[in-house]
Amino acid sequence: WLKISQIWLIQNPPFIVPCRRMANQMAFLAPSGLAGQAPSSSYSGGILAAQTGPIFADSYSNGGNANIPVDVAVGSSSVSSGFGAPLLATLAGLGLALSQQRKSAKRASTRQPRRITRCAVQIPEAPADLKEQRLAAAAAVAQGGKGWEAPENDLILRAARGEKVDRAPKWMMRQAGRYLPEYQEILKTSDFFSVCRDPALAAEITIQPYRRYETLDALIIFSDILVIPVAMGMPCSMEPGQGPKFDFAVSTPEDIEKLVMKPDVHASLGYVFDAIYHTRQLVQNKIPVIGFSGAPWTLMGYMVQGGAAAFPEAAKKWLYKYPEASRKLMKALREVIVEYLVGQYDAGAPMLMLFDTNAGQLPPGVYEEFCVEDLKYIATEVKRRRPQALMTVFPKDTDISPFNDSDYDVVSVSWTSTPSEARAACPDKTLQGNADPFLLFGSEEEIDRRTQAMIKEFGVDRYIANLGHGMMPSHTPEGPAAFHAAVNKVKYEDAPRPSAK
Repeated sequence: WLKISQIWLIQNPPFIVPCRRMANQMAFLAPSGLAGQAPSSSYSGGILAAQTGPIFADSYSNGGNANIPVDVAVGSSSVSSGFGAPLLATLAGLGLALSQQRKSAKRASTRQPRRITRCAVQIPEAPADLKEQRLAAAAAVAQGGKGWEAPENDLILRAARGEKVDRAPKWMMRQAGRYLPEYQEILKTSDFFSVCRDPALAAEITIQPYRRYETLDALIIFSDILVIPVAMGMPCSMEPGQGPKFDFAVSTPEDIEKLVMKPDVHASLGYVFDAIYHTRQLVQNKIPVIGFSGAPWTLMGYMVQGGAAAFPEAAKKWLYKYPEASRKLMKALREVIVEYLVGQYDAGAPMLMLFDTNAGQLPPGVYEEFCVEDLKYIATEVKRRRPQALMTVFPKDTDISPFNDSDYDVVSVSWTSTPSEARAACPDKTLQGNADPFLLFGSEEEIDRRTQAMIKEFGVDRYIANLGHGMMPSHTPEGPAAFHAAVNKVKYEDAPRPSAK
């Protein structure tokens, strides 16, 4: 194979970009044919996209499942690249594919210069008066005093309130994101935070999973927890291979003075509210849109670290070294979070979630001392101001029992706990979770078996099926499809209460 490849490379010097190593398949980007100009490509999430040079490629394949084609414009024509190229492709097969696509490119070149434009996703602009529409709708809801009209599919809202449902509602944390090829298409032309700030793009990404998984029971708005520190005066960029990075870190208590402790949330984060309202309008209120925020401790961790870190070492040192400054910063954050969540509810998100991703990095006693009070305050204050709002908390990898006595309607459970442990810790709450995200790499049969077992152990009553953490960039779209199908199979009558285990 290597010898054949060498011959082909010599005769046709292409730029070869391997797609995900699944089912021993590869994608090949053929020569650009532009004198003195090398082909330019980007590999992202298993999709091959080219800026110059005609393509023949397996757009996306997983073990024989149907491909998801990528349309690329060649001149004024459009070529759909939807055929697979096995790892051990023969020279004849490669030559035939090259010949076919070259003929197509040659025909296109007679009309205008031979050039491939970026794979485009057509997204309508948001209405120019989107903010005005949102504010008018929020005013009408406030005047009515009954909250937002229930969506057509209100299964998850009923489960959150503890009402009977015929099956467990389901969604997945980070369901709108990097594992989806269509998400990668959008990120080719915009940086991450620019997408977050564009209501049309944010709404499009939010809706993408719904187009794939028709029985999805909720959307979660596409945004990021770090928009709050940004609103507080910490500019942030998404660095390739590194993740989010702030322009400065809160390295000492004196650095708190650099922050805007009471930002105008509506002025600085209104784009998130616009995106929520726009999403609700686009899906015609068929399913609910979930709003969210990071929790004070998790946000403080990023702020002290100055960005992403595999382990919040600096934040833990800061907590013990400057306990009073830590409390001051987290209390300031909780007030901003309350205002932010209320704004999201007013924009049309009937359910709000608080992510405390770094909760498990602290000993349970320390977490309860520094963090639990702030989390309980947030739920109480949001519900005081918006009684119809449904609240979820996710204290990842730590003891969830303190939240049984709280104003949260739902407690999300990490994959590190068992359903029976979670039920014992929070017997009075609707629980959410907690499949191991790595399960989605398994076979359809394995996903089906373990997901059904999880639901039966939780019991359908007062339960929302989800993952025990977020979707991963290396996931494929087929894993969530199997997860959704498995959840749909378990009815209330099959497992109304937790199974004994």
